[in-house]
Amino acid sequence: MDTKEDFSEEMGKKNLVAANVVILVVFLLVIGGVYYFVSNKNKGQTVFPAGINYVSPQGPTPTPMYDYEKLVQSSDWVTYKGKTFPYSFEYPKELKPVTYPNDKSDAVAFKVSALPPEQSLLLTVEKISSRDNKLVGKPEEFVNSYWKYFSGLSGLKEATTLTNEKGLKGYKAKYIIKGTKATTSDYYFFIVEGDNDILLHVGDIFPTEGKAVFNRIINSLEYKK
Repeated sequence: MDTKEDFSEEMGKKNLVAANVVILVVFLLVIGGVYYFVSNKNKGQTVFPAGINYVSPQGPTPTPMYDYEKLVQSSDWVTYKGKTFPYSFEYPKELKPVTYPNDKSDAVAFKVSALPPEQSLLLTVEKISSRDNKLVGKPEEFVNSYWKYFSGLSGLKEATTLTNEKGLKGYKAKYIIKGTKATTSDYYFFIVEGDNDILLHVGDIFPTEGKAVFNRIINSLEYKK
């Protein structure tokens, strides 16, 4: 019996086992590293409908991007007009609107936080029939049911009626974030007279410091055919 050959064969098997163990360890380290990166990148954040990202109350308070007190008192406001639909509103010239070519909802956004603008749209034209044809002409029922169209929401917290300074009537609503007791920021839905299939959907994308700016924008919103 050739013990030298048996010894070489045994060593080869041991080397193969060792190599497999090393590969397994490296693979687990890579997976663990990816998980750590993703979990830390999204720490304190939950992604919700339409790409909207709501930062949890436990997250750090961001530094304001603008002097909002100065903006709301400024006379240097200009008019933004919808590209497809005839809505318009006033906004501080210092803010730059972000639009999306060929967007059916005629959306507009502003960069007012660390989020990409497309994740925090200011205004979209909501077509009711695209959600539920049975709710066309029933704006209040649509607003109350709006949470059902998104997996990140679990219910309606509250909804109230309102009228802005230009006479647009509508609703202000908050929805419950799924799996928590927290709610979304305010959602506004304005009725368009003469068209019962659309609502002007406005989201409060501004930080607390910018609430007065947002209110001024809301109160300047009009829809003229």
